[in-house]
Formats: sequence, C-alpha cells, structure tokens
Amino acid sequence: MVLKSALSGLFVMTLASGLLMAQPGLKVAHTKSSGATKKQNNPSSLRVLWSNFGPSPTNAYNATTGYYVLGPNNSVGFSEQAIGVPFVPKADETVEALQVGVQWISGQRLVDVGLYTDAAGTVGSLIAGGSSSSIPDFGTCCQTVNVTIPSTHISQGVQYWIVATDDPAAPDFTGVFVASNLAVISGDEAQSGWFSFTTNTPAAAAWGTLP
Repeated sequence: MVLKSALSGLFVMTLASGLLMAQPGLKVAHTKSSGATKKQNNPSSLRVLWSNFGPSPTNAYNATTGYYVLGPNNSVGFSEQAIGVPFVPKADETVEALQVGVQWISGQRLVDVGLYTDAAGTVGSLIAGGSSSSIPDFGTCCQTVNVTIPSTHISQGVQYWIVATDDPAAPDFTGVFVASNLAVISGDEAQSGWFSFTTNTPAAAAWGTLP
C-alpha cells in the first residue's frame, strides 16, 4: 500500500551542499520492497558522466521511498508534480542519455525526462529531453528509465538539472522518483549517538561522451 505524506507546495526541489532541503508542498511516497531484484540497466556504448546511483547494479537506489511525479489526473489526488536533481560536470562533456530512478504506480506508463539549465539555484529552461514508457513498478529494484536525447554540450563547473515530469499524453501518470542510496547524512539527536540514513535525493545519471 502506498502511503502519502505532505511536506507543503513547490514545483521542484532544491538541493544544497549535497543535502536534501525539502521544500513546502512536495509529496513523498512510501512502500515496501517487493524483494524482486534485477540488475540496473545502463545506456549502452556511452560512459557515465555523472551519477548518484549505487553502490552496485543490484542495489542502485532505495526503491521504497521518493518524491511523487504526478500528472494532473493522478490516482493519489494530489496536484501535478515534477522533480529535479542538480549536477555539476567536472569537465566539458556531451550528454546523449539521461537515466532516472522513476517508478510506476498507476496510469499510463509514460514519463518525460529532460536536461535543464540552472536558474539561480533551481530548475531553469529545458535544453533537451525525451520520454519513455519502459518504467518499472514502484518497490522493485533496480531497473531504470533511460531516455536518449539529442547530443548536448555541457560545460565544466556549470550546474544543470535532470528533471522528471509527467507527459501531456499521460495525464493520469502516477509515479515516484526514488531516492539515491548514496545521498547519506548523519545525525545525533539529544547527544544519544550518531546514526546515518539516506535522504530522499532522487537517483539519476547523465551519460555521454567527452569532446
């Protein structure tokens, strides 16, 4: 059963210093793992330019939680919602494919994935994108949604965003951009001892070539 919890109302989330800064309005989904495991499916003939998937192809992300990606006629009764995750390339590169940990709950299996500019620390304009109907079920691991985009040059040290949105042709899409296993923080509450846990930072990657 998918449970829902409200945080309270923006279009995308902003991350700072690698830590999740939850913004008002974003809706989070939770479920139990199905226990079924398939190896992560990476784009072929390309190199990974940036990724927060891992630590292994059979443990690529946390399939039990993440932020909803919702069309306007979704099955959970929330407003339309899109989610973006930022990255900064370490070199001048050419992106040819985007990879996201998006999973399906209900509605038509169709999601848009795009590469966006940065606008003062949040999502800017679409540079290039595509769509996919090959979306795994929520709670399974570790298949991914892979979208080929037109070859797009990105510049070293400039922030970009990988964004998952509903497709206009699938207004009933109800899905989840699941969390990365590598986005880990630690806390010490009331000096009772340190503990570590993963944040809800979405699992994503950019694939392509070096110029």
